[in-house]
Amino acid sequence: MNIPVYVVSLKRDTARRDKINADFSALGIAFEFFDAVDAKSPDCRDVIQQARKTGRGDVMSDGEIACALSHQYLYQKMLAEQHEWAVILEDDVIVDERFKRFMAQLDATALGQLDKQALFLLGGQQGLHDYPVLGLSLFSCRRLGGFKFKRVNYNAKKIRRACCYMMNASMAASIIKFTASYGVYHADSWKLLSQNGIINDYYLNEMIIHPKVNETNSHLERERVESAGYKEERGAVNMKLKIARSWVRVFCSSFFR
Repeated sequence: MNIPVYVVSLKRDTARRDKINADFSALGIAFEFFDAVDAKSPDCRDVIQQARKTGRGDVMSDGEIACALSHQYLYQKMLAEQHEWAVILEDDVIVDERFKRFMAQLDATALGQLDKQALFLLGGQQGLHDYPVLGLSLFSCRRLGGFKFKRVNYNAKKIRRACCYMMNASMAASIIKFTASYGVYHADSWKLLSQNGIINDYYLNEMIIHPKVNETNSHLERERVESAGYKEERGAVNMKLKIARSWVRVFCSSFFR
């Protein structure tokens, strides 16, 4: 089945684009770059400042607003081109043979049976925390492209990143409509969309890797570090207790349907 793969990328990030081109070409995966809104471009200054006046714009950096707008514009493109489903990636993800097999084996029958208001996460959650956070169901699963996607039963509010996901056109349309009235918010504000009835469920398979971000490999992380300042870390004992509690909760939630 012909499902488009969009890679959100700054046009000036030639090094990242060259790597994505090389990686996808080696795997034989068709994709299309989607030019991201560039927070450093004078041409984008007005649209970013206008967005800052709405929603959560007053607490977001220019880069965060640009990222959010990029995904919004991509949803509009998806609808304009009448794609029922689309895979959306950011240009710092790492793909391998698993993603190739997934795309090759996707079929219309399986997709037609899915909840259109479910978000399918293709990875990106590992490395966000030093302890387990998400509780995945052992029973409520969806088989797609030869891979098992498990429903997130516990702590869905902790889902982060908009680096690799598959979305239905119905959800994209709902997001566009919601954003028109609410205003701008972070691209990965999945919790906000869930609270407003746009996302019913999350299903996760960690087939795509997202490198651990720092201020040297992420434009947004560099902005966040510069603005956040010093943050005191938890003590060793408190961290061990937090990790233990997390393991227990994640284990127990896996038995929920």
